[in-house]
Formats: sequence, C-alpha cells, structure tokens
Amino acid sequence: MKNIYYGWFMLAALTLMYATTNGVGAYALTVMRPLQIKSFGLDAQSAAFLPTLLYLTIALVSPFIGRILDKYNPRNIIAIGAFGAIGLIFSLAYVTSYTALCVFYILYGICMALSGIMSFMYLINKWFDHYKGLATGIMILGSSLGGIIYPRIAVMAGADWQRSCMYLGIVSAIFLLPALLLIKSEPSVIGGVADGAHYPEKPNKKTAEFNRSLGDALRSSTFYMMLLVTAILWFCIKGYHQNHGFVIKDLGQTPAFSAKLLGYFSLTAIVGKLFFGYLSDKVIKEYIIVIAIVVMAADFFIMHSLTTNPLMLNTFALIAGFGFGGAFTLIQVWVASIYRGKSYGSVLGVVIMVDELAGSAGMLVLGTLRKMSGSYKSGFELMLVLCVVAIVSAIMVRRFRTQ
Repeated sequence: MKNIYYGWFMLAALTLMYATTNGVGAYALTVMRPLQIKSFGLDAQSAAFLPTLLYLTIALVSPFIGRILDKYNPRNIIAIGAFGAIGLIFSLAYVTSYTALCVFYILYGICMALSGIMSFMYLINKWFDHYKGLATGIMILGSSLGGIIYPRIAVMAGADWQRSCMYLGIVSAIFLLPALLLIKSEPSVIGGVADGAHYPEKPNKKTAEFNRSLGDALRSSTFYMMLLVTAILWFCIKGYHQNHGFVIKDLGQTPAFSAKLLGYFSLTAIVGKLFFGYLSDKVIKEYIIVIAIVVMAADFFIMHSLTTNPLMLNTFALIAGFGFGGAFTLIQVWVASIYRGKSYGSVLGVVIMVDELAGSAGMLVLGTLRKMSGSYKSGFELMLVLCVVAIVSAIMVRRFRTQ
C-alpha cells in the first residue's frame, strides 16, 4: 500500500463525492419531483422550472467559485459544499411550500457548484498530469454511479417522499464525510509530486502557459473556439438526455422500453468515459475529441430517420452512451490541458457557466422544435449540423495551438 500513489485514494473519494452531489441533484430530485408536484399541487410549468433553476444557479455561480478556487484551499470549498448539501437534503423533508422548494433548488445548486465537477477537476489538475485523462474518466464515473444508487433511495419510501429525503441525507453523509477526510489540496502537502513520480514529456505535447490569466484567455481566439466546441457538446448531450423520454414516446415505445435504453446508455457511458479518458493521455486531445463528436453525429444520424425499429433504437442507445460519456470526459481533460496554469479555476468557471447555459438551451430548443414541427426530426438535424461545426472548430483549435 505504501507504493500506491496517494492521488488514487483521493480520486476514489472524489468519485464517491461526485456520485453523491450529482446523483441527488440530477437523478434523485428528478425521481421525487412527480410526488412533490402532487404534494404541492403544482402545474407542469412550475415543476419544469425547478431543474431550470438548479442548473441556472450552477451556471451563474461557477465563475465566482472558479476565482475562489484559484485563491483559497479547494478542500475548504469542497467541505462547505458537502456539509451544505447534507443539511439541505435533510431539510427538504420539512419544505411545505413551492417558494421554499425554489429556495432549496437555488441553495443546492450552489452546493453542487462548490462540491462538484469544477472543484474536483481543479484537484485532479493538481494531482495528475501523465494520467489526467484516465483520472478524469474515473472521477466522472461518479455521475453514472450516482444515477444507479440515488434514484432507488429516492423511491424507497414510496409516496412518502419526506422520509426518502431522510434516507438520502443519511446515505449522502456516509458517502461525503469520510471521503472528505482524504482530500488534500496538492501533492506538495504530503511531500509528493503529480502522478507520484516525474514522467518524460509526451511527444507533441502542448504545455499550458502557467502565467496565462483569465483576461489573456478572454482575448484569445483559441479560447472562444474551444468554448464553442464544449458548448455544442453540452447542448447536444443535455438537450437529448432531458428529452429522451419524449423522443421514445413519440416513436410509439413504452416507458419500460425507454428505461431499458437508458440502462444501455449508462452502461456504455461508463466504457466511453474510461476509454476516451485513457486515450486522451496517449493521443493528441483535439483528434480524440473529434472522434467522440463523430460518434455523437452517428447517433443523431441514426435517430434522424425517426426509426421505430427496436434493434436500431438499441444500437442508438449503445453508441450514444459511448459517445456522450467520452465527450463529457474529454471536455474536462481538454480544458485542463490548455489552461492548467494559475488561473485554471477562473477559466474553468467561465467554461462551466457557458456549458450549463448551453445545456439548458438544448433542453428548451429541442422541446420547442418538437412543439413547432410535431416531431424531433428537426432537432436531430440541428444537432447534426452543430456536430459538424464542433468538428471544424476542434480542428481549428489544434491549428491555433501548433502555430
């Protein structure tokens, strides 16, 4: 055990923490929402506003939290988010009005930003260099793990969602608090270095400029081209994911079949996160992200015909999970590889803000196109075009970085 790099233990802790904060926010709350609609007598519009409020909060606070990460100990920031999340989950059981429910979603969004992917990527960027892609893929597996665990806990008490909140709070505390003890701000705290050892530089590796500030990034065409790519990917990933049930329903399939496809999606997403994360440590990242986008485009091409063939739909789910999981991982690795200097937190905060807004736009735009045209065909056509734009933009980023 002495020869195992401490960063791997901390990575396991980050994975469990991400599974918890994201698992509750993205999955458990979604499962409980129909019960809360009935309990509070909400209409569909009021209910739909709640997840929008959550992700909008994450988007708005991310730039500020990014700057805080650059100035203060990330362990303390994560601790605030973790304790806040646990307290909020328990308190949700005592919410009795829609206004209080909205306040809960705002506060939980802040906790997700404090103790979520931005803070965790900040630590991975400190602790890993040679294995950064693989480490990122492992940490992001937490989103899949959380999607498996927390929805089941959220329905353990049946219609009594208040009791389910207590169960969620207990399990969240079990996952978050011990993991928090393993968090260290950087390898030098324990007298180590990134990866646990010095590795030779990789061929053709483009190193980050450590003195590059957020202002420098905002004046760089490379930053905006990269931002365009990540925003498009989030638009497509979150846009489709949130409309998945409606897409499958329009194709005449049952909710059970839709759930089965999501299961396939989650399974291959795990493979995609690990595969593309590992590959990004070996191959030029712009080339790998182009491959992931091509896989996503193939998914949308399959669905463009609005096929009702179960075999084709199963094929789509398997490929989509692989491509979406890979793209999600590569976004984080790509940004870290370019802007891993002193202002990395500030840059990452801006990227996450734009990506969250793009993802929310994807949910809205695909739903609106469905309402206007009567099907999701135009939505898939739009995402195909956007994938082409993203491919060209990623290639241009590579060209800018080699000049």
